[in-house]
Amino acid sequence: MIVIIGSNKGGAGKTTTATNIAVALAKRGYDVCLVDADPQRSACRWHAEREAAGLEPSITLIEKRDNIASALKTLGEKFDHVIVDVAGRNSRELITGATAADLIIAPHQCSQLDLDTLAELQDQLVRVRDLNPDLKAAAYHTMASTNPAVRETERQEFLTFISDFQEVSVIEAVGFYRKAYRDVMATGHSVMESDNLQASAEIEALCNEVFGDGR
Repeated sequence: MIVIIGSNKGGAGKTTTATNIAVALAKRGYDVCLVDADPQRSACRWHAEREAAGLEPSITLIEKRDNIASALKTLGEKFDHVIVDVAGRNSRELITGATAADLIIAPHQCSQLDLDTLAELQDQLVRVRDLNPDLKAAAYHTMASTNPAVRETERQEFLTFISDFQEVSVIEAVGFYRKAYRDVMATGHSVMESDNLQASAEIEALCNEVFGDGR
């Protein structure tokens, strides 16, 4: 399965989502390739830390830029899952990658600036589906508030906004704003390898929903 983690807004946790999904799938025994298609190279730096620490399971990382469609198709034949981290903008990597992908997971915070970019994503989906009619896209609510006083209201606002975009479904799993996600990135870990059970459960729920619950 080829999955692009991408949207048209930066700072929504795309690399965090990509690296944690990659580790979660590898821990399930899948052969996973993480593709860093973002010029900022955050996934590459994370992977370098992981390799230097000798962490298992190991993740294959490949850097690709510009037109990545052909590379993704080739990787999709070699690996169980290919997870692609693209830049937080309307990039060539996002568009070309989408022509070869099975799914786009679009991380978004519940903010007007983030959610306004869904109109652009929907337009992109309509065009790309002329070449890849089976492409699916789903919005993933990230950096959600853990405050019980606003948590439910924020989620409802997110769902209400997404409902206006018929080309984009909604992932039920939610990623909350937790320091654990930032802490593990610096050491090449995933929250699945941390002692933060809440963050670990969030990634597990995301993977169960998207990929199924195990082999």
